[in-house]
Amino acid sequence: MIEFTAFLAATLVTVPLIGLYIIYFVSVKTTRNKQVSFKIAVDSTVLLFIISVYFLFLEIWRIHTGWMIVLFFLFTALIFTVLHWKNYEDIKLRRLFKGVWRFQFVVFFILYFILVIYGMIFRILA
Repeated sequence: MIEFTAFLAATLVTVPLIGLYIIYFVSVKTTRNKQVSFKIAVDSTVLLFIISVYFLFLEIWRIHTGWMIVLFFLFTALIFTVLHWKNYEDIKLRRLFKGVWRFQFVVFFILYFILVIYGMIFRILA
């Protein structure tokens, strides 16, 4: 059972799109609402994409980017907090955290594809 769990975790970190699809599929079946299901899938797989990007950087350039990812997360949270405060004057933490979290998804989703394509080209040509 431990080996299966390790295999599943390694697969989801290596190919987080599988996790995105599985969560979306299960969520659509349970909620019957595609928009809500997509948001649930996005919110649930951000961490998979972040970990995947970390390991892609580690594999391609041998750089440990954990501290950069944390700093990027904190910096975007700071920017979102200031923008939220300027627009609404009252900070709603739940809304703010959702915005930051979903922005992280967009960034790491795009970064994942860029790094996968670069990594494939790099391995083929090297």
